[in-house]
Amino acid sequence: MSLRKIINTGLRPLGYELLRRREPSLGTPDAHLLGWDLEAQARELIPSVADFTMVPVQRLINLYQQVMHCEQAGIAGSFVECGVWKGGSVALMALANLKSGKERRHLHLFDAFQEICEPDEAVDGARAVREVRQWAPGGGVQGKLVPLKGMYNSFGGPGTLEGNRELLETAIGYDPEFIHYHVGWFQDTVKDAAHSVGPIAILRLDGDWYASTKVCLEHLYNQVVSGGFLIVDDYGTYEGCKKAVDEFLAGRNFHPFLSHVDSDCRYWIKP
Repeated sequence: MSLRKIINTGLRPLGYELLRRREPSLGTPDAHLLGWDLEAQARELIPSVADFTMVPVQRLINLYQQVMHCEQAGIAGSFVECGVWKGGSVALMALANLKSGKERRHLHLFDAFQEICEPDEAVDGARAVREVRQWAPGGGVQGKLVPLKGMYNSFGGPGTLEGNRELLETAIGYDPEFIHYHVGWFQDTVKDAAHSVGPIAILRLDGDWYASTKVCLEHLYNQVVSGGFLIVDDYGTYEGCKKAVDEFLAGRNFHPFLSHVDSDCRYWIKP
């Protein structure tokens, strides 16, 4: 007899019963409600992208709020994501635009569309090294621009260009004329493509490491418009990511308040 049955034998005469708690699914109205503005709207859309992102629901709701603010406040510019994996976050931005945008936004996806590159042990920290040892045995930690084979195996494999196209253009139905795929390592693509991106309303950085974060800030930050959002997914996760952001802001003598989304993600609004 299980422990639960034994306990219920004693509880039932008193009018009680021990039941297994069942967590509500992501799309149900009472699924770990945060009580945030626009949360119900966001939760209606999140199930459509949940299989294509590792971003937790709290960050997705926050991202939806940011997109809706841009649409409602008339903040012009593209939505740009550096580090898209399978496209879930940028797909949520696309869905929000389709829902409430007066016109389509240009979407810019920067990614190698394969496994992530090596961290640099000297700057990215112990957690980065530990995760490489765990998920990509034999992978290097010298910061080389080579893919860490197997790094995403536990998460459903790496994102691909074809998979992102299928999600955005076919499943969601976003106009391909407004989607721009920048394929390759950030160090090889961001600088050359920056001039074509134009004004940016939301710049979402999810490159994990110091070098990946730094190059995106250096070449894309100036194009974020006043009132636009800068989101750093891994600020509280990896030492190198935090260092890149702190150094960049200090170098400009700019000290914005970095708002928490959760323990890992931060964002600020460009003045």
